[in-house]
Amino acid sequence: MIIIKKYFKGDPVIWIISFLLLIISIPAVYSASALISLKSQGDMHFLVRQLLGVLTAVFVIYLSYRIPYKRYMSLIKIIFPIAVFLLLLTLFSGVSMNNAKRWIALPGIGIMLQTSEIAKIALIMLVAKNLAVKSEEETYEKNVKKATLASVVIIGLIFPADLSSALLIGLIIGIIYFAAAVKIKIIYKILLIAFALLVIYVLAAEVFELPGRFSTWQHRIETFLGDENNISSDDTYQADVSKMAIVNGGFFGKGPGNGTLRYLLPQSHSDFIFAFITEEYGLIMAGFIIILYLILFYRGIRAANKTKSLFAIYLILGFSLMIIFQAFINIGVSVGALPVTGQTLPLISMGRTSLLVTSFAIGVILNVSKSQNQEFETHPETENE
Repeated sequence: MIIIKKYFKGDPVIWIISFLLLIISIPAVYSASALISLKSQGDMHFLVRQLLGVLTAVFVIYLSYRIPYKRYMSLIKIIFPIAVFLLLLTLFSGVSMNNAKRWIALPGIGIMLQTSEIAKIALIMLVAKNLAVKSEEETYEKNVKKATLASVVIIGLIFPADLSSALLIGLIIGIIYFAAAVKIKIIYKILLIAFALLVIYVLAAEVFELPGRFSTWQHRIETFLGDENNISSDDTYQADVSKMAIVNGGFFGKGPGNGTLRYLLPQSHSDFIFAFITEEYGLIMAGFIIILYLILFYRGIRAANKTKSLFAIYLILGFSLMIIFQAFINIGVSVGALPVTGQTLPLISMGRTSLLVTSFAIGVILNVSKSQNQEFETHPETENE
């Protein structure tokens, strides 16, 4: 017990919830992917892959927990350009999967990297750093402009292939701006520019058939809204099967290994993992998972509220929002409350990049919670209270 307290400081509730979600992911992914694994790689392939993913996630959580969060204020100068480069690489030579070009293949090892996930944390870190500088009005205005320009670049590069991630990042950055008390006229200008760029892209996509997924977004929204003239039973198939699985699971579920969703949906181990868990383990487990995410979000905001560092506040706020929004988007898709987006369930769905990025974010939150009682020393060139 003494060893645990020595090496695993910070908020114990966040540690416990993170490990619980990772543990839940192992049988869930194994069972959900059993059929596709048996057909392609062997019946143990995805189990071994998920176990390795969980072990790597634990390592990433601990590693990022051990790194003082203030170091990221200087590291972001390296991380952000790398994130932009990876997005450009994806845009021009990315790998397409499920009709979406969101990945790049790492040469020699065959691992797929979803670059938008890395860009998410890079942008949150950069925005947090720039908004934390409040030493002089002129400097602060310049940093807001820098943060805004960076946001436009990242969201603009993600937007053509991943609308849901682009909107999610935009929402998170908007909330951070609001929390940082950025002047409302600046926020209005940003929203106006963003809307204008969106309209221009949509019109250009229609006229010039630009590369991207505009037709896919349009079709999914029409399907979700129930436009009977433009949808068929095939269009609503995924949502219908997902809702059916939840209903069939009932209160206590069918039991481990007895779910049928894996036979009907190819993405039951990722996009629709929540519906699959509900089918096998019931509404009890579904409710338990939702509560875990809510508590995790609360503890993150609690840690942000206790720290004296503005950088830490905005950083934790961004990371906490990223996790909770992504979780509820995935759940919303599973229950039919939202159109299909491709967002994974944090720490549970199979998806290595998302798993490791979420683990990194949790480690940073834990580091701040560990450091929150230490006296904060103001640096005139970085941040001020």
